[in-house]
Amino acid sequence: MNFIRKSADPVDKARRTRHAPALEPPAPVPHGRISTLMLPPRTKKLSLALLAFAACSLGLEWKAAAGDAYKWSVQYLIDNSRTVFGRPQKVSPRHNRGLGISPDYKYLYAGYHHSFNNSGEVRRIRIDVADYDRATEALLPGVQAKSIATDDKGRVYISDLACVVIYDAMLERREVRIPTTVCEGVATAREGGQLVLYGTDRQDGTLSRWVLQESGEDVVAAAPSGFGGSGVMKVPGAYDLRGMTIDSKGNFWLADLKGNKVFRMSSDGKDIKTVTVELPMDIAIDGERVFVTRSTQRAITVLDTELNVIGSLNVPWEELELSPYGNNRDGSLSGIVVVPGKGFFVANEAGQTANQRSTYGRIDEHSDFVNGKLYRDIFDDDNEPILRGTEVETAP
Repeated sequence: MNFIRKSADPVDKARRTRHAPALEPPAPVPHGRISTLMLPPRTKKLSLALLAFAACSLGLEWKAAAGDAYKWSVQYLIDNSRTVFGRPQKVSPRHNRGLGISPDYKYLYAGYHHSFNNSGEVRRIRIDVADYDRATEALLPGVQAKSIATDDKGRVYISDLACVVIYDAMLERREVRIPTTVCEGVATAREGGQLVLYGTDRQDGTLSRWVLQESGEDVVAAAPSGFGGSGVMKVPGAYDLRGMTIDSKGNFWLADLKGNKVFRMSSDGKDIKTVTVELPMDIAIDGERVFVTRSTQRAITVLDTELNVIGSLNVPWEELELSPYGNNRDGSLSGIVVVPGKGFFVANEAGQTANQRSTYGRIDEHSDFVNGKLYRDIFDDDNEPILRGTEVETAP
């Protein structure tokens, strides 16, 4: 991955006179709009209204299903003109791929690949705090989180290059380190009272299983178990496994990036089905809907639990004032997590604000009005937006 930032277009700063506002304004109102879920190909050209009209004409009762629409906003991003825990954010962190959520849905865990001497970092972010600086409540340096999961006690599982590391919820204490090859997806589950960790391997095309030993609030050991005793199962036809999740029935859902497919596999590995999805990176499930991020396709494919493609969700880049292509044209949609019945959060890796400016973040000495519009940073873009799709119940 190229970590060199896209050079800014020349800006004639001499023509600008900065007038930093004297007062700190209230938190910005999130940008956003309603985007509807695309319908299957045979009906996707009809709007929900046309479907309703057609149903009424035939004497049928029709109601728009909840979740057909999502309101998009920027939940969190890297404000280049600010510092977090004393560190300037002008050049790092960058490349937010891993994304996890606490079991109480109050915190996001965001993993960045470029930070701390070309290593990475993970941030614990309070969801209900609008100020991006204050929202970051903890920072763990030195890890490159390809994916992040939590368990039912809030502990954090991070796939970090050739290992999985387990931390407490505050990212203060490392509890266990599990050696792997190239683990890029992690998920946890309770099985018969046992806490179990699963991980995908990008290089070997395998799924691994570990039974975890707990002592009080800590995980103290991990042992390979299951899958014939080795704790490792080769996934037939897997080429480049990335993110994964586990559904309420215990099925494994695996994203195969270069294989352009999503696997659904039973817990014993005997029932395996696939569906074609271009460049799938990560997977999250909300009830009967399965959200699959599509990397540099920069879209989300939505499946049902039987692997039928329902449609696609597309980010309203212009309305959010974000660049659709991102930094060095490497922008992608990667990690995704859901809040059941309410929507999802998705990482826009290498994303940036549009036009080398930003309407996000705090007002400070980098803020000014341009053509009557207030930009919170007129000199440079802000980076790595975490996007929020809030489910909107459509009217009947």
